[in-house]
Amino acid sequence: MDEASVSFVSAEELEHFRKNQSVALRRQDSGCQALGRRSGITLVELVIGIVIISLLFVVVMNIFGAGLRGSNKGMAHLTIMEGAAILLSQIEYDLLRASVLLDPAVGTADKVARWEMLVDDAAGKGTIIYNLLDNGIERSLDVAGDQHKYVYCRGLKVGLQFHHVCMPDPENSAQRVGMWVELSVTAPEKFGTTEKFSMKRLIICKNIINPL
Repeated sequence: MDEASVSFVSAEELEHFRKNQSVALRRQDSGCQALGRRSGITLVELVIGIVIISLLFVVVMNIFGAGLRGSNKGMAHLTIMEGAAILLSQIEYDLLRASVLLDPAVGTADKVARWEMLVDDAAGKGTIIYNLLDNGIERSLDVAGDQHKYVYCRGLKVGLQFHHVCMPDPENSAQRVGMWVELSVTAPEKFGTTEKFSMKRLIICKNIINPL
């Protein structure tokens, strides 16, 4: 090898190079530490975040609870309205076909009612009874010994009263016979509301005319 092409590094240059490398490494390490400090989360910031999330959760649950209560109330109102309307429609239909009112007596009221009515059967007539139960209203129809029973407003708190009345008919010398029907339906406890619906209706028995 040619001696002219060989270069030597002095001890002074080597020491200078090492110092420069050491400074660069310290700067790099210092930058990484500063970056780590900036990207970390302190305990105070963590506590504040938890508090904010808790407040948001409380607000959302209150809104959800209010909506649920409103939904239960609406469902209860719809249930009792539907039950009362179906029952009263059935009572009115039966009274319009009544031929003789047996119970209660004229001028009295009772929670149980019984009358004879016209039916689409060979017998021609049947006896119907409405009876107040703990869990609804039982309708019982007896046609020639064959009984048909059905419970209306099942599972609801029901109040029912029949009042037998007679009124003079201004058009002729006779009395019109009818029944005041008082009905109240209250939502069950499972709905979490005291929603109640009441109605009172006078139903005239068109097939019954008593002479004065």
